[in-house]
Amino acid sequence: MAGEFGADLSVVSYAWPPFSIREALVLNAFSVQEQTQAMEDALTAARNAFDNVFGADRKGVGWCSGIGDPNKAMCDHLLTADLLITSSSDADACVLPNPAELAIRSGAPVLRLGRQSPKGFGHVLVAWKDCAQARRAVHDALPLLQRAERVTIIGVGDEVFSDRLEAMAEHLCRHKVKACHRHISRSEEAVCADLLAHAEREGANLIVAGISYHSPLTDRILGGVTREILKSRDMTWFLAQ
Repeated sequence: MAGEFGADLSVVSYAWPPFSIREALVLNAFSVQEQTQAMEDALTAARNAFDNVFGADRKGVGWCSGIGDPNKAMCDHLLTADLLITSSSDADACVLPNPAELAIRSGAPVLRLGRQSPKGFGHVLVAWKDCAQARRAVHDALPLLQRAERVTIIGVGDEVFSDRLEAMAEHLCRHKVKACHRHISRSEEAVCADLLAHAEREGANLIVAGISYHSPLTDRILGGVTREILKSRDMTWFLAQ
């Protein structure tokens, strides 16, 4: 992707242990030393993977690593970045960055790759609601949408009307996006489940969605649909706030 868009690439890896109340209560010098060694081992493994992927040809590619909270470290980097690409891997010895939290705190969009991420995004679904978050997600994803073979603007249930979906599809067509629209009924499942079911039926490999949080006092209280998105590990999501 960096090559296709003519972008520089920064690979950022921060190691931080999962928080444990039990460990916090019994923390001692030995456990601190043990955790530090585990973090250093994780960073060494990440650097070896970086070297294996990029080899000696690293023009336009940078590396940054350290021991610290990945959400805070990544947020600092994203203030001068166009996009964060991360995975949906399960957490192991280290805390993984929270893609929704990073998108909310930094204002930068996040592409969270699914477990079976495709090489390209031929068919893209845009989860549409008449809200600022959805509009920003579409705007930020425009370079990807313009390269897609097919883009479907999809609305679920009575939260959006068909004429609004049609207007959005026409708007994207004016921006050289091969867009159409679809309005589906909401099932008894959550909205996210309906989106995923439609994506599977239609063979879509990317969903663009705006994300939200419930409280202006904290960016850790995420909206219901956003929480469901984070649980979906197989699909690739483009998230913006």
